[in-house]
Amino acid sequence: MEIASQILKYIPSGDSAFIIKVDNEISPEINQTIRKLLVRIEQERIEGVVDFIPSYNELLVCYDPLIIGYRKLLDRLRLIDREIDSVKLPESSVIQIPVYYGDDFGPDLNEVADFNSLSIDEVIGIHSSTNYLVYMLGFTPGFCYLGGMDARIATPRKHSPRIKIPAGAVGIADKQTGIYPIESPGGWQLIGQTPLKLFDPERKPEFLIQPGDFIRFVPVSIDEFKRMTNEVREGIYKLEKSNCT
Repeated sequence: MEIASQILKYIPSGDSAFIIKVDNEISPEINQTIRKLLVRIEQERIEGVVDFIPSYNELLVCYDPLIIGYRKLLDRLRLIDREIDSVKLPESSVIQIPVYYGDDFGPDLNEVADFNSLSIDEVIGIHSSTNYLVYMLGFTPGFCYLGGMDARIATPRKHSPRIKIPAGAVGIADKQTGIYPIESPGGWQLIGQTPLKLFDPERKPEFLIQPGDFIRFVPVSIDEFKRMTNEVREGIYKLEKSNCT
């Protein structure tokens, strides 16, 4: 899918940032355009540009107005966006995320099953049968916004959010699924937990998963979960991933 430069919208956001908007839709193709745009702008190393925040279909560009003005930066970027179709993105990886489903690690698994008139095994089978595209990171450090969850297991959020959800908790909220990378409050329906650390400030890179990657949830037994937890703690766990073909 090619996105012609004239349909990109540049929207001021305060006096030191603006949004580049590709479209109103959410799709893998549009998100790929955002990632290509980000790669190309980073390659240009424009003096005065201090940060980027990509999302589903937008890219927030932050700049220092004392170094580069809005109009000058806008003109530079309008030239760059004509070249994004030629940008080669890094090959995406499919990253396996082991999950122990149910029990104390997934206290809402029964609720998800009951809401959708499914058995627990059917919920687990559906949830772990898809490669989920990582559209972006946000909300908390390393939180992955995923696309591709089967509507058969969609479940509303909790009426009363929990005050504390452990890092690694896997949940469902409406038509989305995700992993809590750090301990935090939240209202998602918790169906399992992974022993992996999605965010570790002492690790390089800090984020285990990047936008453009795919996640595949893999059910594991409680014994496997405990073994993996120890391996992660000791720094010897080997992440399983493959190229996206």
